[in-house]
Amino acid sequence: MTEPQHEAHERASWAELFFDLVLVFAVTQAAHVAFAGQSWGAVGQTVLLLGIMWWSWVGTTLSVHGVEDSNRQRLFLFACGLCMFVVAITAPHAFTGHAQPLLLAIAHLVLRVMLWVEMQRKRAFSQAGAFANWFNPFTVTVVAAVILVVAALVPAGGLRNGLWIVAVLLAFGGPALLARRLQTVQFGATHLPERFATFVIIALGETVASVGSEAAEAHLGVVAWIAVVLIFLLGCGLWWLYFAYGFSAVEHSLRTNQIRGTVVRDVLSYGHLLLVIGLVLVAVGARTMVEHPTAVAHGAAGYLLPLGATLFVTTFLFTRWRMFGAATLGRLITALVLAALTLATPLLPQITVLALTTAILAGLNIFEHWIVSTGRPLLLLRNPLRAR
Repeated sequence: MTEPQHEAHERASWAELFFDLVLVFAVTQAAHVAFAGQSWGAVGQTVLLLGIMWWSWVGTTLSVHGVEDSNRQRLFLFACGLCMFVVAITAPHAFTGHAQPLLLAIAHLVLRVMLWVEMQRKRAFSQAGAFANWFNPFTVTVVAAVILVVAALVPAGGLRNGLWIVAVLLAFGGPALLARRLQTVQFGATHLPERFATFVIIALGETVASVGSEAAEAHLGVVAWIAVVLIFLLGCGLWWLYFAYGFSAVEHSLRTNQIRGTVVRDVLSYGHLLLVIGLVLVAVGARTMVEHPTAVAHGAAGYLLPLGATLFVTTFLFTRWRMFGAATLGRLITALVLAALTLATPLLPQITVLALTTAILAGLNIFEHWIVSTGRPLLLLRNPLRAR
């Protein structure tokens, strides 16, 4: 496949950025479920909420991809933003009660139907990013949205949670099950990496916002202030891992991969969701650490910061393998060390866990900077089954 001479809509429009503001609130609402619940069940509910929010954001982004900025596009994004706003407002009560879960499910269904109709319109006009067949991943997500409506109608508890799991898995399984239909879709190489990087920034911002709000409401001692500084440095380290080398790698992969749909599905859609979940877990865990920095954590909350950092680093192993057929040894070793630290969390004060996590990520960034600045080759773990 040759590189197109011109790719429409290379930068995000102002309307897209306005839509992203709704997602800032939505991510905060999803993170609140885990923070308020302080249990693995609450963490699982947060992941499910992030799943539908993420997939709705991806669907909206792909729906306007390749479309020139116009009043019609702006109104469409505003309508999508309103649906997501309702989803975000009702998210903390998605698994309890009746009225708010139903409102969430209906708003999500309306959004998914609008996205499906928009994708059919793009198909009719043969626009970039359109599927050649009416039955595509957007169709599957409408079915998943209907399941969420059913989930809202049943009593809160195991059945509702099970229906949520089925709906989220179905939505995410669509692109994998219909992989061949992605091969004919044309994606630009500049607009999408920028858009997905924006969501990474949103998730990183959740750490700053949650810790900042907690610190502003409390009377912090010296150790707590040290924790705040370490959390900010941790956020800088996570930013560096993605934006120093990861972002440019995604752009390069999209430009050079003969089947861009594979990169959009595996690296952007699936891989970036794992990055976002990792960052949200870090944010929830960090807020807990500011409250009681010298205590040894009990329950799920104490594990979340190192666990989120482990997931964040580990995801790069998957995305690099899908893009280039190899993962870096440095990030693999770092992921293993972070995983060991996660297991040791119940034995250590939270400030110690935070300091070690921050130091480990700083060490990885320093090592990678040294490798690149001195022109040394990256140590790679190659897989004979290169990404297809």
